[in-house]
Amino acid sequence: MTVVRSAVGTSRTFRGKLRDAFLLSFPALFLCLIFDFVGGAVLGKNWDTIMSYFPILVFIMPGLMDLRGNIFSALASRFTTKLNLGLIDSVRDPEVTTQIVMAILSSKIPLVVLWVVGLFLVHNFVQDVIVLLMVVASAIFIGVILGYGTALITIIPFKKGYDPDLIAAPLISSIADLITMPTMVYFALLYLHHERAFYALSFTMLALLVLLALKARFKQEHRRAFGELAAIIGAMALIETVTGGLLVTYEKIINAVIIVSVMWPSVNDSMGNFGSIIAAKVSTKIHLEGVEAVKSRETLYDFLSLLILAPIIGYLTNLISMWVVVHYIHRPARILWNFVLGFPLIILVAMLIGLVVAILADKYNWDPDNVAIPVVTTLSDVIGTMFLVWVALSAI
Repeated sequence: MTVVRSAVGTSRTFRGKLRDAFLLSFPALFLCLIFDFVGGAVLGKNWDTIMSYFPILVFIMPGLMDLRGNIFSALASRFTTKLNLGLIDSVRDPEVTTQIVMAILSSKIPLVVLWVVGLFLVHNFVQDVIVLLMVVASAIFIGVILGYGTALITIIPFKKGYDPDLIAAPLISSIADLITMPTMVYFALLYLHHERAFYALSFTMLALLVLLALKARFKQEHRRAFGELAAIIGAMALIETVTGGLLVTYEKIINAVIIVSVMWPSVNDSMGNFGSIIAAKVSTKIHLEGVEAVKSRETLYDFLSLLILAPIIGYLTNLISMWVVVHYIHRPARILWNFVLGFPLIILVAMLIGLVVAILADKYNWDPDNVAIPVVTTLSDVIGTMFLVWVALSAI
């Protein structure tokens, strides 16, 4: 089997790694930052409405955003590995379609897990069933977009000689955030103002889900991968309940320091993106050269080059969120220096998690492509939310 290597984004020197970080990773991370503020602005603008009518949605929203993003980020990592091994060549390959259907179906697992846990916290069963319908319908619509978007974001750069590992996971994760939160809020507002249209759209999406499920044709390797994803995503959904619990518990403090709610998607996503880049690169290296290749100076260079970007991304996050709060939400905001100074530290933690989880997954015969990114983004979500709660408490 011929192993294909991309020409750009595979530098082995520190100078080359730094160049790749600024030319490839930084534009992707900055674009992701802009995408995330769309979701953050929508959340900040509609925070009171959602908390008043659909509190369970606030509880499950972090998990839905993070797990949906990392399901398709993991899909991007699998596509990159298959491209390097010469197993896929274009978006029209049957293997691409099979992988997309598998990702869409697996994205329904966290919906059920988070919703069931949320039932014990929000005691309004009729309302909770409506929220379940909201998130399932939005997941089907978004899943199709993200699935084929993932294929394009990995295959096109690879064919042009770029390393998809440097850009695919951050971009698809942030595209997920860009469309997930506004879509869920749209469904909530649609129910409040146009109930019949809400039900018509929701049941149309359910019919589409049934059609996609009937078209799925898994081989043994796909069943194994789906089993790995189901186990990991289910476990990560339970961990994500910590994030939702923090948002519900500290919702008054977050509302008082509204800039935190605006920054929340961006901070968690940036942590996950930095960690996902390391996880994806380590996973690809393990598949191509074995785990021993990870224990090299090149891996250290990957860490250092990305860590240099962290303070820049952190400062831009605070700066852009100030603009959103002042000009869109019409409330005062300022630079939070404890956030700016602490941001690089949590980014380092996320990258270390990505490295360790990828190595451990390979050690225990799990595919790092299916394990590393979901784990690192989920843990980043919890750590990032705890960090922002601390920032909010410090700012009062």
